[in-house]
Amino acid sequence: MKTARTYLPGYALLASLLLTASTGALAVDNNLHFYGNLLSKSCTLVVDGTNLAEIHFPTVSNRDLMVAGQSAHLPVVFKLKDCKGPAGYNVKVTLSGTEDSGQPGFLAVDDTSTAQGVGIGMETLDGARVDINNTTGATFALINGNNDINFRAWIQAKSGRDVTIGEFTASLTATFEYI
Repeated sequence: MKTARTYLPGYALLASLLLTASTGALAVDNNLHFYGNLLSKSCTLVVDGTNLAEIHFPTVSNRDLMVAGQSAHLPVVFKLKDCKGPAGYNVKVTLSGTEDSGQPGFLAVDDTSTAQGVGIGMETLDGARVDINNTTGATFALINGNNDINFRAWIQAKSGRDVTIGEFTASLTATFEYI
């Protein structure tokens, strides 16, 4: 039994010529440039035990929380030490975790929490909200040496929902990108 083979020498030659012609026509020396900044050293995160920070909210009445809508704003400080870099370098901090389904941008309390109907908000000291799981994050200027990265956190009642009393916990991940 013989197998029939079809050759298309004209098409193969044309494709080869087009590839050769297009490669030669687009070649330009030094047409792609790269820029960047290498730091001699970033900062060292100061870890207290196993956490970068731990926030203990004071006891809040569920009635007061429902009326005010939110608790007092408490400081959250990330400490960096041994920072070394060029003048004017920054760190971008992004926060990730389980987002509250009823309050976009807010951190959800853990499923094991008995308190319900609340989320946790984060902001910079100037009041700019920093949403959970938002890649924009917040940018802070750094100096050589030690730096404090300051945020504030608060408990936010979900609009139109009752706040259930009890204890709660929540956790997030802070990511530091030196820019």
